[in-house]
Amino acid sequence: MTPRRTGDERALEDRGLIRGPGQPTGIDSFTKPWSRSEKTQLEIRQAIDKAAGRLSLEKQAALRRADWYGDDSGLLSVRPTNTSDPGRPRTLAAGWDWKSGTLFVRFRGRELAQGVYADGVGYEYYNVSQAEWDSFRTAESPGDYINKVLNTKPYTPATW
Repeated sequence: MTPRRTGDERALEDRGLIRGPGQPTGIDSFTKPWSRSEKTQLEIRQAIDKAAGRLSLEKQAALRRADWYGDDSGLLSVRPTNTSDPGRPRTLAAGWDWKSGTLFVRFRGRELAQGVYADGVGYEYYNVSQAEWDSFRTAESPGDYINKVLNTKPYTPATW
């Protein structure tokens, strides 16, 4: 199965900043603006393939609505997320798919008015267990939880 590529990933591939599926390998053909190792890149591609093949029907439909219509309400069931800084939350919404173990997170965008933020970029975290989802939902600071736990897992920017 070909991994579902995000718009950000396709843009980076087009600019030659990351290697896409089927492109040559080797140190000269793979440059990246971040410091992820080759092993990590392979783990991310494998996690995307695995998650794409196991996504529940409900989340598949929610992902299509989010991609096509910009309606991420079915994808991100927890709104708002907890925060240790109510005036400037790092995350705005989140959702988890039990079948694929994929966590979807919407981060804060630019400030529209005092304490009111636009939706920012979304990220998908793979291989997330029920216990990790529960811990994320109840964490006083989801941003800290992301940095300490979820950033150790394969993750990608989302197109929704």
